[in-house]
Amino acid sequence: VIMEVKMIEGAQVKKKTEYLIGDVAQMVGLSRDALRFYEKKGVINARKKDNGYRYYSEEDIYKLMYILYQRKMNTSLEEIEGLMSGRRSMESRRSHLRERMAEEERNVRMHQQIITRLKLVEKDMTRIEECLNRYSLRKFPSAYIMGNCENLQEGLKEWFRLSSTVAGLDMTYFYNMLTYTGRGLAVQGTRLLLYKGLEPDLGEGFNAGRYPMTEEKLCLYTVLESGTPLPSFEMIQRMVQWGHKHGIETEGLVYANDMTSFFAEEGAVYCLEVYMPARRILSQI
Repeated sequence: VIMEVKMIEGAQVKKKTEYLIGDVAQMVGLSRDALRFYEKKGVINARKKDNGYRYYSEEDIYKLMYILYQRKMNTSLEEIEGLMSGRRSMESRRSHLRERMAEEERNVRMHQQIITRLKLVEKDMTRIEECLNRYSLRKFPSAYIMGNCENLQEGLKEWFRLSSTVAGLDMTYFYNMLTYTGRGLAVQGTRLLLYKGLEPDLGEGFNAGRYPMTEEKLCLYTVLESGTPLPSFEMIQRMVQWGHKHGIETEGLVYANDMTSFFAEEGAVYCLEVYMPARRILSQI
């Protein structure tokens, strides 16, 4: 029910509209409890008629419009109270808007990074399903070399350091480097790689020009399950033998990336994707 009250000011008759709480709730799409919450906060004030009905004025409706619009901009109620408590200069309001825009841009980048991480994990899962214990030829990924470390432990330290400098650099992958001699495997260190294409998710803090790029060499490729973050000699030997059988000679360099890990009481299982750059390919697979 909307009631109109006539106000006499001199010779003029002015109508003042009053809105009952149920009408306001339906009009603005809020529950009565939400309206009462705003009342308790003091941003709107319901009045009571002699018959006990609570009503709002047009000024209250305008205040509600202002509040709801500000909330759609993710402005906190405390900030809204501050904006409504007294007149502010246009410059101070503009400054507040710029701060809010910068904050929202940071939030958008953070959420985009979350989506990108999820997509990377899904891509790894698909690769595991398609390539586990299967050999093929694949180009080494195009990536920024974020660091070359002596071992995995030093690589972990560098990963944490990078992650603290620019949000999103935690998407850097570990590629353990080994050499295969035909008689054994020797660990050569750990390379930290950030895949090309992730730059838009990192923001202005990432300077791509600082980092060298990987060579997209054609490699013998597979995905293996291992009890350690490194492949065993037998795993690589089988891979090399398969390559010889199909006319592929490798350089003897091995890159092993732990795509994901499963942890259980009986021990961890590491899903490793393994690249071995090809020296010569004598036949087509």
